[in-house]
Amino acid sequence: MPKAGRYHEGVPCWVVLTTPDVPRAQRFYGALFAWEFVPTGPGEAVATRHGAQVAAIASAPRAASAAWSTYLACADLSRTVALIRAADGRIAREPYEVPDQGRAALAVDPLGAPFGLWQGDAVDGAGLVNEPGTLAWNEHLSPDPDAARAFYREVFGYGYDRPRAGHTLARVAGLPACGIGPADPPRTGAAWRTHFGTADADRAAARLHTLGGSVLTDPEPTPFGRSALVRDDAGAEFVLIAVPSDESAEAA
Repeated sequence: MPKAGRYHEGVPCWVVLTTPDVPRAQRFYGALFAWEFVPTGPGEAVATRHGAQVAAIASAPRAASAAWSTYLACADLSRTVALIRAADGRIAREPYEVPDQGRAALAVDPLGAPFGLWQGDAVDGAGLVNEPGTLAWNEHLSPDPDAARAFYREVFGYGYDRPRAGHTLARVAGLPACGIGPADPPRTGAAWRTHFGTADADRAAARLHTLGGSVLTDPEPTPFGRSALVRDDAGAEFVLIAVPSDESAEAA
């Protein structure tokens, strides 16, 4: 199983679902990805797979939309917050302690995309990645990818490959970190998009549909694996993407 090591600066390391109905989300993702849940506070839980932490779910106001949030790793949270402000981003929630785990903050980039910051202590981020039922990729989509690239380069030191069809692979320490590209029509705002691995994208999309979710784009081949854009049964958007699976992993 691909266990994550230490996360480099600026690499997506964690994802959190905020939703008005946490028990409903636990039923949905438990059935879709075989996640188990450990309560961490009122209206909060950590999702695990094979005993490793893979994501979190937190309650949101009833009127709020359900959404997945991407958290980027940082070694010095206070320094990163200062860099974000200097680059015309803003801090939506000031740094706070997560007891026995690390420090976090919430930010919004100049394009309007919210994202989280995580300075790990005992918990560095997701403990299992790139296999069925776990975080596989993150990408930033906006109407102005050039502005997004400039912001994240200034804050996290991203390097970029040559753009292909407007999409760019961002690298940290020479390794792939995330993608930055144009927003899909008719989306007009900016957002980070979460990709979860699955052994079979077609099968997972069909399963999601029977659980009350929506398939926005049918599974299709991409350079990174067969994938589908979907929503859960509360409206939170994410991508299912096929990743290699060992014989013992449950197909999601």
